[in-house]
Amino acid sequence: MASPVKTVRQIGEILVEQGTITPLQLDEALQRQRLTGDLLGRILVALGHAEEHDIILALGMQQGMEPIDITGINVQQDIIKLISSDVARFYSVVPVRIEEGVLLVAMADPLNIQTLDDLRQITGMDVHGAISNPEAVNEAWKKNYSMETASVGKMLNDLTELVGTEELSLEELGQQEILANADNLVELSQQPEVIKIVNLIFLTALQKRASDVHFEVYEDDFRVRIRVDGVLHEIVQPPKASCIALVSRIKVICSMDIGERRMPQDARIELKIGDSFIDVRVATLPTLYGECVVMRILDRTAIKIELEHLGLSPQTMKKTINVINKPNGIILVTGPTGCGKTTTLYACLNVLNTPGVKIITTEDPVELQIERLVQCQVHESVGLTFAACLRSILRQDPDIVMVGEIRDLETAQIAVEASLTGHFVLSTLHTNSAAETITRLLDMDVEPFLITASLEAVLAQRLVRVLCRSCKEKYVPEEEELEELGVPPAWSSDPNFGMHRPKGCAACDHVGYSGRIGLYEMLQVDETIREMILERAMAHDLRRYARKKQGMLILREEGLLKCAQGVTSPAEVIARTDRYDD
Repeated sequence: MASPVKTVRQIGEILVEQGTITPLQLDEALQRQRLTGDLLGRILVALGHAEEHDIILALGMQQGMEPIDITGINVQQDIIKLISSDVARFYSVVPVRIEEGVLLVAMADPLNIQTLDDLRQITGMDVHGAISNPEAVNEAWKKNYSMETASVGKMLNDLTELVGTEELSLEELGQQEILANADNLVELSQQPEVIKIVNLIFLTALQKRASDVHFEVYEDDFRVRIRVDGVLHEIVQPPKASCIALVSRIKVICSMDIGERRMPQDARIELKIGDSFIDVRVATLPTLYGECVVMRILDRTAIKIELEHLGLSPQTMKKTINVINKPNGIILVTGPTGCGKTTTLYACLNVLNTPGVKIITTEDPVELQIERLVQCQVHESVGLTFAACLRSILRQDPDIVMVGEIRDLETAQIAVEASLTGHFVLSTLHTNSAAETITRLLDMDVEPFLITASLEAVLAQRLVRVLCRSCKEKYVPEEEELEELGVPPAWSSDPNFGMHRPKGCAACDHVGYSGRIGLYEMLQVDETIREMILERAMAHDLRRYARKKQGMLILREEGLLKCAQGVTSPAEVIARTDRYDD
């Protein structure tokens, strides 16, 4: 006789039973759900009938978890020690008690079932979840782990004991006695020592606002570095023999082919760490001494997509707003890789994203998911290139189109055609300055008359690090530095003249900088510029005209103003921008 099928209780039914909402309020929310298709919990919160923590508790109960109020519980230290501080923080859990050999943990996220599986691997115990208020879990973590710090040294020692000191090949993994319980890569990646160190690396990267994590293997060592404000810093150097174990763990998380070490692989995952949701783009690369991995971190709660937060001067901001509100045409954002071009495009789209406008993007990859935008991912391996995707987008009746990058003549021609048929197009190009963008388009064999008919403006940009407010110090730059920066003589002759440089303190992790801000130069395509394009004028002629007649400030001059305001340092501006004497 077949066992009866277990029915899952509806979240609305649970909320009514708990007295959180009334049956009438549930009916109202269900009617709205039929119209909008939105999640019931989100609708109840929007209507003001329930709080977010009420929905979380109900979701936990729906999964069979008991609700628990951890604020009034004094957890014994021997229970706390079962899960280390960094692991508890990473998964947003706090161990509560042990009953009949089962460890009960208070969870902030009842839907993350993978958490319980990982905790079982880490503790070697059967682990059950109890749902609690996220704020209560966070406070309990602070209370119970206030005296404990994550011991990186101990983790590395445990990892060394697991993998030994000699790097092993795939064939040798199953033959090493110390790895008897990890006779394949999946089991190796699930060892508690491996999970702990990978989790700690993730958590450290997020706490330090890192944009990338680099796992790099060399002939004699293996190191992990994170990129903070555009600069790489080493955070840990695991034993060389742990390379396969840590990389395998990352592959398991990303659902990659764990046994493939000869071909590059790419993946994208979503993680919830503490209170933050982050998107992680992962790329592996086979090298001479093993696989290297780079993980691009996109913290949804940290990224700024408002134009006023990017660092545009009032003059450039006004020009940008005027340009992006044109009914058709093209605006190009240019600069080297990693200078924030995509973020600038997102900020522009955020201004344009109104109910009466349809916006479609084609990106490689989609770096940030934005509400009410139709976003398309390029897949060149199956023939879905920027050009092919853009061609299909134009059949979807868009008003505004964003093309992640113009890489070839075909994409450029379709973008131009789109602008000439009544669409506004935003895209990026890799050039060093705004003026050089036009010569780059000409070099791509885009006809000059098409450029003049479609291009409205070019916005070139760079990112510079922001000086730490707590420790920056004032100084008078040397004569050579003043000349390189282009400081006017009237400034330097002022007895009160001075700029600021980094010093380093605990607030900025002794780096001297905290965060980055943009430098921008905008070249607007007016009638004179159009005539110069038709004559195939050189970049320095275009730049000279824009500076003299349009009042365009080049990147170095924008940087000088930021230095005068104490926002960044002269050394940072000189390192990130070019000097033009035309």
